[in-house]
Amino acid sequence: MNRPSEVVLVPLVGPFHTRFPRYNAVRVREVVKAAGVEALAVAALPPGALADPGWQGTHEVALPLSVVPWAVRRGVPVHTVGSFPGLPGEPGEADDERDFVAYLERFEAGAQRVRRVRGMQAPLEELLRAPLDLNRILAELLPAIDAHQANRAAEFGEGPGTGWLAARSVVVAERVAALPYRRVALLAGVDDLPELRRALATLTAPPRLEYPDTTLTAESGDEERTRSLLDVAMRGDTNDPEALLGALRAVDAPEARYHEANLILEHGETGDALAVLELALRSDFAQPYYLPGFLLARIGQVYDLVGDRQAALRSYRGVLALDYAPAEAVEAATAGIGAPFGAAEPAQRAEDRHGEGGADAR
Repeated sequence: MNRPSEVVLVPLVGPFHTRFPRYNAVRVREVVKAAGVEALAVAALPPGALADPGWQGTHEVALPLSVVPWAVRRGVPVHTVGSFPGLPGEPGEADDERDFVAYLERFEAGAQRVRRVRGMQAPLEELLRAPLDLNRILAELLPAIDAHQANRAAEFGEGPGTGWLAARSVVVAERVAALPYRRVALLAGVDDLPELRRALATLTAPPRLEYPDTTLTAESGDEERTRSLLDVAMRGDTNDPEALLGALRAVDAPEARYHEANLILEHGETGDALAVLELALRSDFAQPYYLPGFLLARIGQVYDLVGDRQAALRSYRGVLALDYAPAEAVEAATAGIGAPFGAAEPAQRAEDRHGEGGADAR
């Protein structure tokens, strides 16, 4: 049986993909395509995760937004190989790191260690304020993460204080090594990648490790630029809403209509927002994965605002009937079923927290 002799290490940056126009979800997909691999190994998800639609709630938004749908369409095998504390058979428990830090903070010497470790995060935080591309992620962010984790391990030791990172990396490396393909892409969060690289390099028969070739995807395409525009609209952090609204109107996609309606609603034009949302509903709005839940929850709220309670309830119940909806959309729909979304209450953007990198980011 074949074993991987080449592994391409593809970094994932979670919700920061929506903040990095030159390394957004579309660019990640293009990087994977250009790598010419036979299969994908996903360290950001535990084994068996893809059997449940709830996996799409991962904070690694590039996976459900672009990479996994592409792989499914192309017939590229996707293997989930992640190791997470608290899951059966995995090193550590889910709350080990939090409990360890809380214990240290009870004592002055321990609290000093915690403060030193947190202070070491400053270079990372500074880097993440910039819109990084793949080249800077490889050349600057990964080394900064590696240095921070080495300092953390020196202060806390490997184990609960590091989330059992080294032990979990060995488990993931062994799972990758067992895959029956010659060339594999390993998609992993940037926080895990430095230790994973070491674990792969110390296997009995280590594969050749490489990062994606950054020169293969130097130019942004139309799809990538559109994705960046939609990401800006999702975050809602624009200084020029009129310009954003005009740009969205030039995009022929139901997600653009959803964001367009949100901008209109923020200006108090409820009837116009409803017309745009109903236009989106008449299209094929099954993708991206979060849109059905957000769209139905939002139009339910707008139906409430215009006094059409029955239509609102149908929309809210539609959210709850979906195989998958973001947690924020489910929360909004459940609240809407319990009580009408009030006209005096400001229309809350259901996705505000979603795009900011929570547990179910995007």
